[in-house]
Amino acid sequence: MVMIIPLFLIAGNSTNVIIPKPQKLLPGNGKFLLTKQTRYLSDTSLSQNAIAYLQRQLKQNAGYLLQRARVSKDKSIRFHYDPKKIKKSEAYRLHIEKEQVTIEARDKAGFFYAVVSLMQLMDPAIWGQSGSSRGEKNWYIPSCTIEDYPRFKWRGMMLDTSRNFFSTSYIKKFIDRMAQHKLNRFHWHLTDDEGWRIQIKQYPLLTKIGARRGPGTKLPFSTYPAIRGPKNKIQSGYYTQDEIREIVAYAKARSIEILPEIDIPGHAKAAIVAYPKLLQDPKDKSRYRSVQKVTNNTINPGMESSYIFLENVISEVSGLFPFHYIHLGGDEIPKGAWKKSPAVHNLMQKKGLKNTKEVQNYFFTRLDKILAKHQRKMIVWQEVMQGKPMLRQSDIFMAWKSPKAGRKLIKQHRNVIMVPVQYLYFDQQYTRSKKEPGHTWSTPVSTQKTYTFNPGNSSYIRGVQACLWSETLLNEKIADYLAWPRTLALSEVAWTEQKKRKWGDFQKRASEAGLKRLKEQGIHYRPVVPVR
Repeated sequence: MVMIIPLFLIAGNSTNVIIPKPQKLLPGNGKFLLTKQTRYLSDTSLSQNAIAYLQRQLKQNAGYLLQRARVSKDKSIRFHYDPKKIKKSEAYRLHIEKEQVTIEARDKAGFFYAVVSLMQLMDPAIWGQSGSSRGEKNWYIPSCTIEDYPRFKWRGMMLDTSRNFFSTSYIKKFIDRMAQHKLNRFHWHLTDDEGWRIQIKQYPLLTKIGARRGPGTKLPFSTYPAIRGPKNKIQSGYYTQDEIREIVAYAKARSIEILPEIDIPGHAKAAIVAYPKLLQDPKDKSRYRSVQKVTNNTINPGMESSYIFLENVISEVSGLFPFHYIHLGGDEIPKGAWKKSPAVHNLMQKKGLKNTKEVQNYFFTRLDKILAKHQRKMIVWQEVMQGKPMLRQSDIFMAWKSPKAGRKLIKQHRNVIMVPVQYLYFDQQYTRSKKEPGHTWSTPVSTQKTYTFNPGNSSYIRGVQACLWSETLLNEKIADYLAWPRTLALSEVAWTEQKKRKWGDFQKRASEAGLKRLKEQGIHYRPVVPVR
């Protein structure tokens, strides 16, 4: 008895389906048919990640892997290293004909993004995650030529895993979805008042005490921010160093660098309750509350033990994350912190510091030197520049309060990542409604509003990033809902030249092909009203 394996022909999309929109796309004639008999050729090891990613999706959703071509006449997908033709980093050229697909790039990211575009031209079923479909699939891909490159080098998304913890499997899904839309910086918010989520071997209490939140713990949980799960049970969770290394490698294979954030000196309640003797002046009589109503959450900059602790933490973080930047927070230092600390007063007298702003300057200037010692550069929130500290010119500031705040930093000749809450804080509601999840402390952020953001053209603008704070993220469905489809809009703001972006065109691509790809992956997105 001969078993007959079903064979499905999957019709290709039109060419106007790619998100983010390529800089240049010329439709061709006919279609390329990708089958089990299709072969691939490569003249460079730089294409390995791209090939592996394509193979993974084909194996999962088509039931086969492509074999390497033995002769050049085979119908094939060809990867060609061409730094003379492809001038920009992360750029690529994708040429699809009836008998051959040619991909040209100069680096790993370029090859990877070419494959992402190729797969977006295929039926959305290629993005499926279950792998439950039976039978081999063949894929029609429309002929075209794409010449593409990113507008900004930094195209980021931040996920807060401190307020509410997310599993390693969800972190990988989050990274994978970023990569599918050519986002390349995962900002990992690992510490805050509500939890310390990274294993530091020299300080085990950071996770033994600082990663536990709920009844009987020392961390805020009862009212705000919301705690995931029953309020009468402890919420805990952190990432081991082995898990972090695994996630870093996973991201690297998808052309994503991970920016770890250790939020200091404010937002540090989890660290302080774990090691109060190292981080707090025992004679400090200061009384203060953070914006989030948390007391006693600020590391003392007048104690030498604070710097020893932070250098040891930075040393371990640097060993886990190869990216050359580390985020050290610097936002929302509570008013009144340090004012009645003898240790801080002694520091001010010794160093000739006139006020707490100058104390903050001293703190971050010293931390910048520690980072330099470990071959790392600093990223901080915009508040750090209020006192005009003497920091390295290579350091970067995230402007979150408004676009105007970013422009102010540019006038000071500082590197900026634009993260304005009015456009790119995805923890905010889409629209003001009791039925919508998300925060309400700022303005609503619709997908269209995100799309209309123009970061500007200054050479000091390193890129753009959206933030997904997790105070209201009580489960993964809420996280998905608040992230998508706004992240589709973010990807195009970050990648596509301003003059080539039009809301109506994007809305059509997002509401049709974009959401179909998300649906194949089981993402609980918010619907986009289709163009009529």
